[in-house]
Amino acid sequence: MTALAKVTKMRADATRRSIRREETKLELAAYAVAAISELGYARMGLRDIAAISGRSVGALTYHFDDKNDLICFCVRNYKERFVSDIDQIIALDIPQDDKLAAILDGLAGTIEADAATHRLWYDIRSQALFEEAFQKVVSDIEASLIDMTGRIVDAVGMRPETTTAAYHILDGLFQRHLHLACRNTGWNPEDMVDEMSSGLAFLME
Repeated sequence: MTALAKVTKMRADATRRSIRREETKLELAAYAVAAISELGYARMGLRDIAAISGRSVGALTYHFDDKNDLICFCVRNYKERFVSDIDQIIALDIPQDDKLAAILDGLAGTIEADAATHRLWYDIRSQALFEEAFQKVVSDIEASLIDMTGRIVDAVGMRPETTTAAYHILDGLFQRHLHLACRNTGWNPEDMVDEMSSGLAFLME
């Protein structure tokens, strides 16, 4: 084997290992969310994730420094996908009124599909007031959500200066309806869409 072929093989092997590591981390993150759904953030530990995933605690600490590192990975990874999904709706070639309805429907749909992960986001956002380990990831995610809101504002014809207010309206109502959904109180996604639409209407006047 030539030197060039060896180098090429080494790079290919490194790429495959990197892909496998990322896939393993994503798999462990899914188990972590499942554990949190059952036990809650405060009660969940690495041993609980290890038990659910069928892996050792050592395998977890190989990929993550500690529980907080794993939680940060879970939330960052999910929120990146969340923003990407909403951006796909924003990019639809449909009238502005229909686009706003589609975006709000999309937000409600993520509560139906991923309530546990959204709840984890709000948990660590609160914990960031006390845990330095969460501060950067919370700052990064919140900045990405505000940027996403700016794209929503632009897509539906609102004034750019309303972005911050729109973010707080959407975030506040999203959190409220997430709590309703998590408490199994007969949550209705249509109510969430109506309330968000009414809240944003004040900024469109």
